[in-house]
Amino acid sequence: MADVNRRQFIKIAGAGGAVAAAAVAGSGLTSKWWGLDPDVIVDPNTEGNKVVPTFCEICFWKCGILAHVNVKKRRITKLVGNPKHPLSKGRLCPRGAGGLGLIYDPDRLKKPLIRVKKRSEHAFEEVSWDKALDKVAEEMIKIKDKYGPEKLALYTHGFGGKYFKHLIRYYGSPNVAAPSFAQCRGPREVGYWMTYGSGVGSPEKVDMANARCITFFGAHLGENMHNTQVQDLAHAVGNDAQLVVIDPRFSVVAGKARYWLPIKPGTDMALILAWMHVMIKQGIYDKAYIEKYATGFDELAKHVEDKTPEWAQ
Repeated sequence: MADVNRRQFIKIAGAGGAVAAAAVAGSGLTSKWWGLDPDVIVDPNTEGNKVVPTFCEICFWKCGILAHVNVKKRRITKLVGNPKHPLSKGRLCPRGAGGLGLIYDPDRLKKPLIRVKKRSEHAFEEVSWDKALDKVAEEMIKIKDKYGPEKLALYTHGFGGKYFKHLIRYYGSPNVAAPSFAQCRGPREVGYWMTYGSGVGSPEKVDMANARCITFFGAHLGENMHNTQVQDLAHAVGNDAQLVVIDPRFSVVAGKARYWLPIKPGTDMALILAWMHVMIKQGIYDKAYIEKYATGFDELAKHVEDKTPEWAQ
């Protein structure tokens, strides 16, 4: 592969950042529900002279933002959290707070680019939106005529992806996938639906802030910036909650834990079975709940009979 300098790399990879930044700057909920009337001019105590409520689209959490805007210069001067937002509660992660860096980055893509040479040369030409969209449409028609519409797939994530879903389905392809589901929370959701008849949701319906003990098993917080959950975890730690973290890596949340168990990758289920063995042997489980709601408990107890901590080790 040919050498790529910083500017070339940004031009190649910057499209996603540009879309995210555009969403931060101009996406849309401006109703009074967000706690602010967009038609009322207020002094935001910055260079701006108006505050516009919107939301961040850099990740799927969609935290509420109050954008301080200089109306005359048509420029955003500051981004702060919206205290009325039910998830972010007035706080932004570093990515959301740094959204201005995306919007006004000198290397941000502002026009469509079409490749004019072979892939390894990274040569592109700025074109109009009409020309770019015509090019996309022509190529999509070629694929449909030659191979069939199902040969086109959409791999999407985020708010803007919904529009492309409609396009791809109208085009005739059922192949729409999302990494947030297929590679992350999808198996968990399906497992919960099959077991309990309800998904676990995101954020999960747990009272983490008031928990006395929290176990992170195959999960972590503090690096993926799930805003609400990070705030809840911070409250829990502030309330002296005990953390147990099972992770081969010394993660951020492992640094806050009372017990860090750096098990070997792929041995999670062995540890779970050993825990079940101990809980059943010592009777430290909710027997009334099991008797009323569970089925197959005797089979489970028999299965973990020999799954001792020594076996797992």
